[in-house]
Amino acid sequence: MKETTIYLLERPQLRDPVFIEGLPGIGLVGKLAAEHLIQELNAVKFAELYSPHFMHQVIIKKGSIVELMKNEFYYWVNPDENGRDLIIITGDQQVPPTDSPGHYEVVGKMLDLVQELGVREIITMGGYQVPELQGEPRVLAAVTHEELVDYYKEKLKDCSVEVVWREDEGGAIVGAAGLLLGMGKLRSMYGISILGESLGYIVDAKAAKAVLTAVTKILGIELDMTALEERAKETEEILQKVQEMQRAMLEQTMPPAPEEEDRGYL
Repeated sequence: MKETTIYLLERPQLRDPVFIEGLPGIGLVGKLAAEHLIQELNAVKFAELYSPHFMHQVIIKKGSIVELMKNEFYYWVNPDENGRDLIIITGDQQVPPTDSPGHYEVVGKMLDLVQELGVREIITMGGYQVPELQGEPRVLAAVTHEELVDYYKEKLKDCSVEVVWREDEGGAIVGAAGLLLGMGKLRSMYGISILGESLGYIVDAKAAKAVLTAVTKILGIELDMTALEERAKETEEILQKVQEMQRAMLEQTMPPAPEEEDRGYL
């Protein structure tokens, strides 16, 4: 295999589809959100992407069966005649960070396919690493065009998750979550990235739920979050244990406070 290859299982006919990305990354936030979306919508797999830019390994599945690492495309036909269909991508991994040309090639192949299927709007999902969390995770939003800020703000105005628009700050979105929007913009596509705050070193279902809550608000669809909420509770328990361990380690490393001199009663 010399270049990224996409194998079509079928070519769906879709109505003005929205392309949604949720690949592995910080806290596996995007992947968890995409997998839950696929499961709850009973989305249908229609294509597989393989690339020599992925890690040189195979995955051992149940029954001791090996498979190449791949990303998978799914579609969902909206039962609402006035609604829009979805294309969702998730998978085993992204291109390693050190292979910048590989990222561009893989994302270019993704865009080739979804553009052929009529995609104009892209929504990318992922995690945004923070040193600590205060309360519920927020989601950070960034768009391809300035005029879209008000458009998406209107869609998210009643969202139960706090949305942060970093209008006065810089930053970067690494990997497919960023490149799909940047490269898609060159193809006259538009869209938004929704990133959930996460500590990054655990599988963060809580951040995934926050991201998916915002995305379903944009799409105007309802989704049963029960399974993701259960995983989010597990995440919360793990976070509490980690924080307790961190506090205990900090207390052990802190020097004892100096004893005060007894000056008697004044």
